[in-house]
Amino acid sequence: MVPGSGADWHLVRQLANMIPPMPVVNVHQAKTQLSRLLAQVEAGEEVVIARRGAPVARLVACRPGGRRRPDVLKGKSALADAVLDPLPEDESRLWEGGD
Repeated sequence: MVPGSGADWHLVRQLANMIPPMPVVNVHQAKTQLSRLLAQVEAGEEVVIARRGAPVARLVACRPGGRRRPDVLKGKSALADAVLDPLPEDESRLWEGGD
């Protein structure tokens, strides 16, 4: 296949037809049917919200996130102590633009 040939576009169209289209709703529908749309999203669908037929947003599920624990890695990093040590003289010169 030669890039840009009609065969490329034919393949792209075939692949695009294999992907089910995302539901598109207008803003009014999204406001009045939000609970139903959220259920669809929770079931794995994505929903496009359009204004006057033009897509403006995509409603997708959030990845599950847990509570952040700030001290979860405290004391488990060997780098933590060494990172504050001064650089050896030759490396310091290189960082400062010397030879």
